[in-house]
Amino acid sequence: MLGGFFWLFRSSRRAGTLASPPHNSRHRSKSLAGKTQESVTNIERHAPQSSRGRERRARILKAATDLFLKTGYGDTSIDAIVEKSGGSKATLYTYFPTKDDLFRAVIEGVVSNRKEPELDSSADIRTALVTFGVQRMQVVFSRQHRALLRLIIAERERFPDIARLYYDIGPMRSHDLLVDYFSELKDRGLLDVESPAESADFFIGMLLHQWYINQLYTRVTPPSLEEMQYRAERVVDTFLGRTNPLD
Repeated sequence: MLGGFFWLFRSSRRAGTLASPPHNSRHRSKSLAGKTQESVTNIERHAPQSSRGRERRARILKAATDLFLKTGYGDTSIDAIVEKSGGSKATLYTYFPTKDDLFRAVIEGVVSNRKEPELDSSADIRTALVTFGVQRMQVVFSRQHRALLRLIIAERERFPDIARLYYDIGPMRSHDLLVDYFSELKDRGLLDVESPAESADFFIGMLLHQWYINQLYTRVTPPSLEEMQYRAERVVDTFLGRTNPLD
């Protein structure tokens, strides 16, 4: 599998094919920051001022998150959320005027509060990439993320803005982080690649693709931390073995 990705990688570099479009991750990051701030504003627009009110709202969101991720949007009723949270419909509608508002608040909260992977430009390259790979897999293959992904896919026609929010804050943010890192390494003469964006595509593809498909369509057991560590090391070693300018 890893060899197949890099056969394509080497071929595209020689022939100049599969070139990625111009990439401007800093511009995208500014746009994303605006979208994220808008999402936070939407979540907080009905935020209560008292600590008791905040506790009630948090219980409602917790109950709604559990039920939406477990049974989906259509099969989750307001009555079930009220029963689980221990409040009343009147209180719920004070904070979330509609079921759609509550659903958006749940998804925005889950997506915006996830721990994102990091890339330390001052660390050893192999160590930084392995750490990034493990952190990314821990998010992608967590039970909550798998439930979230299935829910977003099921409801993307009804809530296209939510699907876009997930895509921008999740996959694209990690991709842009990797592109910026590869661009810096290329500028410093530490990475021999033609396109940092295309290289990020290949790296993420090797790291996630097959396991991601298995998790999405089957009931296979999620990989263990040890398996993630081993896979990240194999992917990084394969990638660096073909992009090291000293080789």
